Amino acid sequence: MNDSNLYRVYDDKLDLLYEARVKLNQKSKDSKLNTLIDKSRLFLNIENLKCYRIEPVL
Repeated sequence: MNDSNLYRVYDDKLDLLYEARVKLNQKSKDSKLNTLIDKSRLFLNIENLKCYRIEPVL
């Protein structure tokens, strides 16, 4: 059983920008992860893995 979630944030070309593991009982995520998630869109969510992508500027 997994006791943490893995977050990955990719840029608009799908290059990995940031990766963080957050324990399930942890009160908050780190501030850099929160900032990147706010700028991103979730595109993959499988069990304990969540992947976000920063939207490309058109």
